[in-house]
Amino acid sequence: MGSRREEDAWRLIAVLQSTAALGSSLALKLYEVAVGLHLERRESASLAGDDGVGTVRAVGRELLLGVISGPGFEAQLDTPTGRCTVSYIVTKEGLAHAEEEIHRQREEAQRWN
Repeated sequence: MGSRREEDAWRLIAVLQSTAALGSSLALKLYEVAVGLHLERRESASLAGDDGVGTVRAVGRELLLGVISGPGFEAQLDTPTGRCTVSYIVTKEGLAHAEEEIHRQREEAQRWN
């Protein structure tokens, strides 16, 4: 059973296409890298962990899947089960969650200063 944070990963991203099954832990890593790219307005970043190593690239535009929309990303990963390509959206809920987390961290840091 994954952590609560890993279980929440599926509300934070919407996978459009994947050539392999994704676990919650890898979904969370994809989310974290994508949010970093989005907030820093960068084009690509590396992802490394026990369940995958590779590159995440910002598509550079908003994507829409039914009523779910958000910035689009593509990942090329080497996983324990082989090479994997993932296309996904960081949901509006995912972006709001990231902004709340950043705000919480800043408030906590101010308390210690």
